[in-house]
Amino acid sequence: MKVKIKNIYPKITVLILMLIFFSFGFFHLTKFETVDEHFWKDKRIKKYWRGIELGFTKGHWKKTRINDKPGVTVAIVSGTGLLFEPNPETNRLRDSNITQDGLYTVYNSNRTEKINLTFRLPLLLFNTFFFLILFWLLLKIIPPPYALIATIFIATSPILIGISQIINPDTLLWTFFTGALLSYFALLKNNQKKFLWLTILFTGLALLSKYTANIIFPLFVFIFLIKIFIDYRKTNNRSFDFSKYLKKYIFNWFAILAGAILIYGIIMPASLEKTKHLWNGTINSPALAPIFWPLIFFLILLLLETIFLKNNFSKKIIKFLQRYKQLIFKLTSLIALTLFLFILINPLLPNPIIPLINVKENAFVDKELLFPMLDGHSLLAKTIIKLAIEAGPFVFSLSPIIIFLLLALWTRIIFKGLHNNQLLVFFITFFIPTYFAMLLFVGVLANPRYSIVLYPLIAILSALSIQEFFPDLRKKLSKQIIIVIILIISGLFSLWNIKPFYLNYENFLLPQKYILTDAWGYGEYEAAQYLNSLPNPEKITIWSDRSAICQFIKGKCIRNYKIDLSKTIPDYLVFSRRGSIRHKFEWEKENLAPHNIFYYYKQKPIWEIQIGRR
Repeated sequence: MKVKIKNIYPKITVLILMLIFFSFGFFHLTKFETVDEHFWKDKRIKKYWRGIELGFTKGHWKKTRINDKPGVTVAIVSGTGLLFEPNPETNRLRDSNITQDGLYTVYNSNRTEKINLTFRLPLLLFNTFFFLILFWLLLKIIPPPYALIATIFIATSPILIGISQIINPDTLLWTFFTGALLSYFALLKNNQKKFLWLTILFTGLALLSKYTANIIFPLFVFIFLIKIFIDYRKTNNRSFDFSKYLKKYIFNWFAILAGAILIYGIIMPASLEKTKHLWNGTINSPALAPIFWPLIFFLILLLLETIFLKNNFSKKIIKFLQRYKQLIFKLTSLIALTLFLFILINPLLPNPIIPLINVKENAFVDKELLFPMLDGHSLLAKTIIKLAIEAGPFVFSLSPIIIFLLLALWTRIIFKGLHNNQLLVFFITFFIPTYFAMLLFVGVLANPRYSIVLYPLIAILSALSIQEFFPDLRKKLSKQIIIVIILIISGLFSLWNIKPFYLNYENFLLPQKYILTDAWGYGEYEAAQYLNSLPNPEKITIWSDRSAICQFIKGKCIRNYKIDLSKTIPDYLVFSRRGSIRHKFEWEKENLAPHNIFYYYKQKPIWEIQIGRR
């Protein structure tokens, strides 16, 4: 009986987790609008499928390239909605009599939620069912209890649920990127060809989701080098063919590169018709271009050294580094631990060292990430603070239990070394600060969406932390079930507290007076509902610094930032926090205005909503 429960309960738990993920994701699914989503709904998704049609009928594949991201996987999955809503673009009314020659933006608000459901639901369902693949892959690389725990952390992540609700390349990027990495780890551990094919497939699909996925190619090299470094004592004997072992890794890497690019070309044929799109979407993408040719040079050099010198030189380097292996593990953990502690302690200081107020608004000068508020600091101090600014939104978007597990794991490694799951633990620990350093290098200010690929990895690392402290869970079923129940309840608590504004999740370790995350269009629907509840809502005219509300109100939106009072007088002004800082309205003719614009920004609102109670 006990054996039967042990075999069945993980499967039932995964199904429960899928239900949790889907249920929270489905709640409020239609009742918000994020930036740029209308481009996908109204144009890009339909354009891709029109491109496929033109390709097969006339041989013209140009339209299959819909964006530089490129977001093709989103168009494929979300595009199933076209079967039920073939003309979503008609939701915006273009009749000049209604818009008064473009003075107003007007939508058929009765259709908005149906359109959102039609195009968002396929993405949410896809990510929900992908948990079956993720759990199966996790079982191939870590023991079952900890694979299940990792799945719990992924399925109850507010950020991953939130991103799975929107029509955006990042929605499927995290799914395929994680699938590719786990397949590669499974390949290294099990040496089965099916995992090579899965790595190729998921890497290709990740590239078709967003060009950011190209960072996975140097990661694969880094991972197999860590593997060689960690396994050196096992492989360093005369009976073991080290050169053959290394050549296999190198050839697999080139196979993954070639296979992923081939998938990219087949699914987006425009890139084969015009090869610059293939080039710019893969090898020459912003994420890979600076390192690609040095990487190729390194691999060719390594291959030549393997063929002609039988790795005598590389073996000496690895052998030399072996004596510092635990030191490397400890230093990496120390860096990650210090970064997290610095970020967590900073808001509690009377005068925080890391800026926490309007960071995004103050960090840019003419659209360039320069951090002028850090002028006066030394170069070293400025670099450390910049790195902390980049990582801050990510750290505070993790659940407290995950943060505790990470800090405990890194502390243990610093004092006792790393002896279990060395490849996974070291890679993820190293990758976290490195990822934010890369964003800093390319001039991108991180937010949870830009860090989306880290959340599944952090979930896995947290599960491995539990393995470090509770290594006997595989043998003790009752203890295993208790921990699983506690973690699910903890995850549900976080989700319940932030619902339905999942992408704005910030844990209680960040004082409520601080906000590090944008609103993602949340609250616009609620504002529209208030306006629609007023008498004669069809006659209401508003001005808003965010256009999302226009899709939900029954009235009209003034289109321009400048309001011409000789043509129209708004009944209500709708302000968002960030819009009030960056996108204030202007009077076209100030002499007609009863007050200057700053008067309105100082008034107490007649209705407001605070996302996440912040």
